[in-house]
Amino acid sequence: MSNEKKRLFFAVNLPEEVKQQIAEKLLPLIPKDKFRKVLPENLHVTLHFLGWLPKDVIRELGEKVESLKRFDCFEAELICVGHFKGRVLWLGFGKGTEEFGLLNRKLQACLGTHDERFHAHVTLARNKGAGKKQVEEIVERLRKELRPKKIPVKSLELMLSQLRKAGPKYSVVHSTRFTQAAL
Repeated sequence: MSNEKKRLFFAVNLPEEVKQQIAEKLLPLIPKDKFRKVLPENLHVTLHFLGWLPKDVIRELGEKVESLKRFDCFEAELICVGHFKGRVLWLGFGKGTEEFGLLNRKLQACLGTHDERFHAHVTLARNKGAGKKQVEEIVERLRKELRPKKIPVKSLELMLSQLRKAGPKYSVVHSTRFTQAAL
């Protein structure tokens, strides 16, 4: 058994065209001197952060969540902008919120974990020096520019997070495709 540890989390990745739209329309509105923006290729919905785990558990984690392949595909829609106590700017969902919550609970049941703090969102940036007033102004600017974006949710990915100076690099290490249902 290897002692090597990997930083892992489960996520729903956004379609490339949605990532591109966010990168072109919304991310430029966030000042880079006060915020660390998420790289466009890293935009996703974190369902459950696992942290540093032995590399050897990756296959086991993938097997544990295979029962979720019976989860119905669903459509979510990004419709709002907010922040967590001024520290994190995010996009939130209207349609799909309940389904994300159910998916999170089923995922935790498969893994034998329990965390009630789940809030379906896409992180845009982390605050590294903006005051409360500036955060509110940026959120208002983002709200004015946000156009609802539909997202088909068809799979759950186990992601590897490699921390780098330029920002984390995420890669899929296991994917569980959901049952096809009418979206």
